Amino acid sequence: MKNVTERKGLLYFRRKVAGKDTYIRLPAIDSPDFAAEYARLSTPDTDRPRPAAGSMSALVQAFRASPEFRALGSTTRTNQARYLDMIMLEHGHRSVAGVRPAHVYLMRDKMAELPGKANAWLSVFRSLMSYATRLDQRATNPASGIKMLPLGEHEPWPADLLRVALEEATPMTRLAIVTGLCSGQRVSDCIRMQYGWIDSGIMELNQQKTGKLVAIPMHGFWLDELQQLPRRSVTLLYERSGSPFQTTGAIQARLRDLMASRAVREVHADLVARELIAADSTFSFHGLRKNACCYLLELGLSDTEAGSILGMSSEMVRHYGKRARALMIARGAAERVTGGKIVPMAGATALKRRSENG
Repeated sequence: MKNVTERKGLLYFRRKVAGKDTYIRLPAIDSPDFAAEYARLSTPDTDRPRPAAGSMSALVQAFRASPEFRALGSTTRTNQARYLDMIMLEHGHRSVAGVRPAHVYLMRDKMAELPGKANAWLSVFRSLMSYATRLDQRATNPASGIKMLPLGEHEPWPADLLRVALEEATPMTRLAIVTGLCSGQRVSDCIRMQYGWIDSGIMELNQQKTGKLVAIPMHGFWLDELQQLPRRSVTLLYERSGSPFQTTGAIQARLRDLMASRAVREVHADLVARELIAADSTFSFHGLRKNACCYLLELGLSDTEAGSILGMSSEMVRHYGKRARALMIARGAAERVTGGKIVPMAGATALKRRSENG
């Protein structure tokens, strides 16, 4: 494979940067991200005028070539590159030294209707400005202290909604939902899961975002669902062509289509009418992670045990499972609470007062 070399079991792409050989870490060859990252690195840079010194375009180019950026995971690099391209396109002509906090607020708020996108952009822009301070192109980071837009909670899927979603989903989308529900992992990790990572009913993987090693006991429901589809790829989930999913976008798009289907919308409306959810409630793949957390807590696992399986801190487990835990406490205390005699207690107090008053 052209320009690819192996060192100590790891793959690197060799390319010229400023006339010198530079080695950029590649994902494993059986990773769903390998093809996209290899294609990106193999594409020659288009000839373009050198950006003006001190401009945002020049800063973005320097940031892309930095060791910190190259050390990021391939998916993170790809995601950040999308926002770096946006910054170059819209603000590449501006000077780095001239950026003020007010400008950052304006740029963030232009995307206020898409808070997730706005926050991702702000995170990348903050990193870019931090890099500018390291290069002495400015003294302070204008994005420092600017808050992310509120996203709201990732809500767990209600049982009725989960049921109809599984009934209406295509086979691969159904397997994706079951994988998220039974593993409690992010969609970026679910699309990476491979059959070779299963050992005696345990799925083992390093989370892409955190690097944490997690070992997930595979529920029988999950194993049964895997048996329903042909094994056409090294990964559990795959495209219609049989190729692994290269990005999370395809799964997210399938879920959006599923949530927009008539049957799912009818159940959603019923849940709203019963005042179980708000009218504007939305349910994402990440909400399945909260479903999994609540399930593990309801089984009686400790915060540490659930966190080990999910790859979460104990604090995050407590946050995700606060409603489930409140219900568990209420159920456990129900007999003692409802067994008391509230009205007679009040009546006894009144009788005592009358007797004391003669």
